[in-house]
Amino acid sequence: ISLLILTKISLCSLAVFVSTNLYFPKKDSQSKHAPICYQTSIKTKHALSCVTVRPKVAFSAGIGPPQRILGPFNAETNLIYSKVLTNIGGAYNSHTGVFTAPVRGIYYIRFTGSEYGNTSNNIGVNLYKNEQILMHLGENGSDGLAKHISSGVTLELEAGDVVYTRLPEHYVLWGGPGFRTSFSGFLIFPM
Repeated sequence: ISLLILTKISLCSLAVFVSTNLYFPKKDSQSKHAPICYQTSIKTKHALSCVTVRPKVAFSAGIGPPQRILGPFNAETNLIYSKVLTNIGGAYNSHTGVFTAPVRGIYYIRFTGSEYGNTSNNIGVNLYKNEQILMHLGENGSDGLAKHISSGVTLELEAGDVVYTRLPEHYVLWGGPGFRTSFSGFLIFPM
């Protein structure tokens, strides 16, 4: 048996070739011995095909209205992005601010922040994976003008891994229309 596997993006095909050898007696009227056999080979092809369904995972949420400044707080605080724009696959929880990877794979995670108050507070966001800080993004607030921060990262996540953001102690962020403080992500490919 020989196997040939053809794969194309999300379509898989399997072709199985089966060779069968058949032996037939050959009449030989001249011979006094056992009949001579001859061999013929029959090759048949059996094909199986299937469609592989890739999981669809994408979310985008923001800290929307009412317009307000979040913080400063005396302790690091979970950020909850309650205004969901997209949540394909349902992996983002708008009540906790936590994204839970439904499948093992490579994900792209993005987060932004801003501050529009006339304050000298620092703005910043900490990105966590499973209670471990991965990144800190911040800007010094000494000028008192509008400030913006933005970053993204590609992560290898196992099914069940959680990713979320926190507001660092004594930092502020802006919440309001325009979703200037946001959290997004999507599955690039499963593994």
